[in-house]
Amino acid sequence: MKVIIYNINQEDKKLLALANRKKHKITIITSPLDETTVYFADSKDVVILTDHISPEIIELLSSLNIKYLLFDSDELSPAETSLIKNKGFTFIQIKNSDQKPKAFQIIDILDEWEKSDKDHSERK
Repeated sequence: MKVIIYNINQEDKKLLALANRKKHKITIITSPLDETTVYFADSKDVVILTDHISPEIIELLSSLNIKYLLFDSDELSPAETSLIKNKGFTFIQIKNSDQKPKAFQIIDILDEWEKSDKDHSERK
């Protein structure tokens, strides 16, 4: 899968690279997701977020045809959850204080989504 992650620190970046083992094409942006960086997500399948996102950013991600959102952050607000669902995103929020397993959780989720996409395309 083509993935972009925003606002990631060096330690998390290393752990994610180790967990990924070059399975997925991951673009890493050290800046937060905002109106100026959102366009780096163009042509990606998945956006991994470490912060809350505004309704405007959700709209922009939808316009870029992003399919999946993976949140590595605190609880989503009801308004965020509602808008994300209404825009048709598949999304998941992971919570884990131990960073190494979290990186592996992220890759496992990406693997599942990729398999699901392949299963759906084979049925058509």
